[in-house]
Amino acid sequence: MSVYEKLLKTKNLMETVFLHDQYYIDALLASFASRSHICLLGFRGSGKTHAMECLTKMIDPTCVAKQQGYLSAELEDVFARPDIPSLLRGEEKVVWKNMVTARVKAFDEIQRLGVGALSAMFRLMTNGTVMYLDQEAGVKEFWVIATANPTELAEDNLNVRLPEPLWDRFDAVIWIPIAPLKYQIKINGRVEKAKEALPVIWKEEDLLALWKEVENVQVDERTEYVITIINRIMGFCKYAQNYDASSLTEAQKRELCGQCNTSYICSQIARPPSVRAKLALTKLAKGFAYLRGSNKVELIDIERAFPLVYWKRITLMDEGQVANRLDRLKKLGRDLLTEIKESKRAMDLVDSLRKRYDLDEYSQLEGWVNSKGWLIEMKEDLDTYYEYLREQLRAKAKGADIKTRYKIYMLAKLKLPREMVKEFELQEPIEIELTNENLAKLATIDVQLFKLAKEAMNEGRKTIKLYGEDAFKWLLKE
Repeated sequence: MSVYEKLLKTKNLMETVFLHDQYYIDALLASFASRSHICLLGFRGSGKTHAMECLTKMIDPTCVAKQQGYLSAELEDVFARPDIPSLLRGEEKVVWKNMVTARVKAFDEIQRLGVGALSAMFRLMTNGTVMYLDQEAGVKEFWVIATANPTELAEDNLNVRLPEPLWDRFDAVIWIPIAPLKYQIKINGRVEKAKEALPVIWKEEDLLALWKEVENVQVDERTEYVITIINRIMGFCKYAQNYDASSLTEAQKRELCGQCNTSYICSQIARPPSVRAKLALTKLAKGFAYLRGSNKVELIDIERAFPLVYWKRITLMDEGQVANRLDRLKKLGRDLLTEIKESKRAMDLVDSLRKRYDLDEYSQLEGWVNSKGWLIEMKEDLDTYYEYLREQLRAKAKGADIKTRYKIYMLAKLKLPREMVKEFELQEPIEIELTNENLAKLATIDVQLFKLAKEAMNEGRKTIKLYGEDAFKWLLKE
């Protein structure tokens, strides 16, 4: 059985024991397949722990480490402890817990872990290792699945408020709501028995093979660009340093957006995502693509991954006003993809203007920038390219002969805005020899020019001088 077939079997079994809407099952399996660390949020009894247990039950127990959150669970309880006999001998030997070396790390109710354990968890999810007594251990390929109940507050002395940087280490976060009535009717003792009877499907070698296959799912240049633009639009502010909205406080961002164009999508985002979100979106989209049997990420995979990746990474301007956050994020994801599709003409204009300057196209680009603020960066990059090219042509023109300077003028006229071309214009002529071969070339350039050259040749002249456009046309033929 291939690892893809194993994944489909896992999905079929999950549907029999985790009775909920399909999106939550697919989200969990896409995260598992792509090794996207995921945290399941939810109220007591929503089924988040049950979902985690059902999936990990189908993984070889030797590959899984589980930790129940409780406030006194510190680093030594979860990850590592000193070997007491070795300490008595003056040695610092570390006993590493399974949570450090296991391929699948399952944390239940992480908001109840101690501060020390959460600090170690931060390092673990950043680079895969835990540091203890100046020693380091871990595995490169691993997957974290966790649950948390944010409705239980830190003020009850049983929970710890999780820091934003730790949330950012989760590739995906999703709220698991209480199952709809149609599923609750089916939830009974038989479901629990079915969970206990779940077979082991995944050995360690299967996990590694699955993660390798999903890692190799293709993301073409166009799709990679869309993912980059999605993240950039949400993190854009034309008033901020380097247009980086994360350099502003949330209060500053809200104030500036109130004075700006409210049709801009960036005006919907009070707190923008980090660059890490781009990597997470690419990674999770691969999982959704693989789950549907494709070896290439498409826009539908980005759309499905979007709410999970940005659930904890952004704050919306209307936060608290919209009760259904999942629907709100799904809509935002669709709006962003629509915005990028609509802006394709502007992107094509930038590509075209890099190859050949056209005043009408440049004016069109300025119109696009006025309607979609984030495009200003593309226009500025284009203007920077023009400045760079002008400097390059200036350097080449210094001390060059007349033919080379005419060629530089030709290139400037083709590639640069008109106001930049003026400095390369020439008054000096170029002189060409009057031969039959050159007459033939002139005939293909301009009939009138050919007649003048032929008359000069008949008069016994050996050369003819060409100026301006005539010189320009001649050099095009050389």
